[in-house]
Amino acid sequence: MTPGEFAAAMPKVSLHCHLTGAVAAATVVELAARHGVPVPGDRTAETLYDVDAHADLAEFLRVYDTVGAVVREPADFERVTYETLVLAAGHGVLHREMFVSPGSHAGVPWPVQLAGITAGLEAAERDAGITCRLIVAIDREGSPAAGVELVEQVIEHRTDHVVGIGLDYAEVSGPPEKFVEAFARARRAGLRRTGHSESGPPSNITTMLDALGCERIDHGYHVVTDAGVTARCRDDGIPFTCTPISSDVGRYSGSGDGTHAVIGAMVDAGLAVTIDSDDPPMFGTDPTNDFQVLAAARGYGPDQLIRFTHTAVEASWLDDTEKAALRARVTALTPEF
Repeated sequence: MTPGEFAAAMPKVSLHCHLTGAVAAATVVELAARHGVPVPGDRTAETLYDVDAHADLAEFLRVYDTVGAVVREPADFERVTYETLVLAAGHGVLHREMFVSPGSHAGVPWPVQLAGITAGLEAAERDAGITCRLIVAIDREGSPAAGVELVEQVIEHRTDHVVGIGLDYAEVSGPPEKFVEAFARARRAGLRRTGHSESGPPSNITTMLDALGCERIDHGYHVVTDAGVTARCRDDGIPFTCTPISSDVGRYSGSGDGTHAVIGAMVDAGLAVTIDSDDPPMFGTDPTNDFQVLAAARGYGPDQLIRFTHTAVEASWLDDTEKAALRARVTALTPEF
């Protein structure tokens, strides 16, 4: 079995995927027509996701927010959640901890969003066997007060499916120290905590760990530019949720040349690295492709590929019983190599 074949067959655990970024283009266009929302540039389902243009983060976020604008009714949230989870299950994803960006669905109350998403993930678990938990992401381009308000909403309407909070959108517009109070409130309520650091300095990673109490770092490629931060994260076992395709397109990984050298450096440094697909259709990828491309670029064999999954199991925010069950599923479903 080649590494590419193994990547297609292996079980996977998804810790870095955004619901808004995982909506199929055809679904976006259909919902836009239903709700009377204009599609940028009158794009069709075939041209909606211009992968090359997504090297520009501002353009990417413009399309991302268009997707958010067309998902507005409970049935819409149920549909897009179900579709992306069933698709992921077809690629061997057993468990996903998925980011939800309430602010991208302007004017839709969080309880309405949550009800639809919950219906979709429960149906996907019934039909495809994939489990899903939710991470509610703060828009770092907003105010600190808005971050606190969102956390309060999450706490007020919390269900067992909601396990944590995150921090996303453009890092340059929202350094992590803006959200100390929001993360402290989440921590007191028992919510798990993570944050994106795709383009900022390694000091942002330190801030997220020390000031925000983050337990995982999303992307975090600049960790390898500071030996002290690298050593600390390695010794403390801090998980990094890396996304090869989207990060290369956006140049966040510092390479942008298909070598995925920065992720390779993270692995070589002994960091706890997991692999996922971020916003799959928006970057022309899927949960299998990211593994296959990384394997080809770095020469990784099946042993390293399945190690990424085992790392993701341990980095997941399931309780001990659920984690043991997931660990057993991964072992049982791993192909011989």
